[in-house]
Amino acid sequence: MTSRLITSWDWEPSIVIGCALAVAAHCVLVRHRRPAKTVYFLGGIALLLLDLVSPLDRLGDEYLFSAHIVQHFVLALVVPPLLLLGIPREWAEITLSRPWVRRLERYFGHPPISWLLGVGTMLVWHIPILFNAALTNDALHVFQHLSFLVTGIIYWWPILAPAPQVRLSAAGSISYLFTACLSCSLLGAALTFSPAGLYPAYLHPRDSLGILPLLRDDWGLDPKSDQQLGGLLMWVPSCFVYLGGILWTLGRWYRMPDYSTGEELVR
Repeated sequence: MTSRLITSWDWEPSIVIGCALAVAAHCVLVRHRRPAKTVYFLGGIALLLLDLVSPLDRLGDEYLFSAHIVQHFVLALVVPPLLLLGIPREWAEITLSRPWVRRLERYFGHPPISWLLGVGTMLVWHIPILFNAALTNDALHVFQHLSFLVTGIIYWWPILAPAPQVRLSAAGSISYLFTACLSCSLLGAALTFSPAGLYPAYLHPRDSLGILPLLRDDWGLDPKSDQQLGGLLMWVPSCFVYLGGILWTLGRWYRMPDYSTGEELVR
């Protein structure tokens, strides 16, 4: 049964081609001039690909709520920071020099807007009626995953934007990240302590791979423990990511003395 799970990769052409084009574009534009940026960007793309085509996707779609939470966690909180860290500053500044891009950035990069989009997307998609609908509708499911990735990038922009002039101050960044951590903690606690059955598809999976005994008996993941694990994954690892962002912000502040004077605070 384990072999059936391990071999259940789904090489969706649109995902593979999209990731390949992103990698090719980055390599052509950077041309090995910024190896650290390339490592961040390629790492983000690799995780994105694994998240969407590996057996994790099959587990999350059909069997385990906790696996689906891992997918959402990677899409919203891991891949976006890596992609942003992989964008060279000169690219960002050239792009932002275009008036229409700058107008979009001023709106979507405005911290209250970016915070609401990032955190709101995470909260809204875990409302049972919407989550369950995405499991039964392929187009809605694709939109769900895209929304996590896009709003994740928007959320992290004020913290990790390649152009320093559009980043939040240290104090603003810490409050921005801390309040998001609290929100995800509340969602994680709600999922952990709610009765099993919030997401009925995971109560009786259709078991197209024939691995349900492996998950239930060998892994010990019945619907209740699966939902509790999903809640804990939303609760604890998410806060570690936000804590990492806070520590990164403090480190940047200590390395840049002028940062504390407010010279880089533009919003």
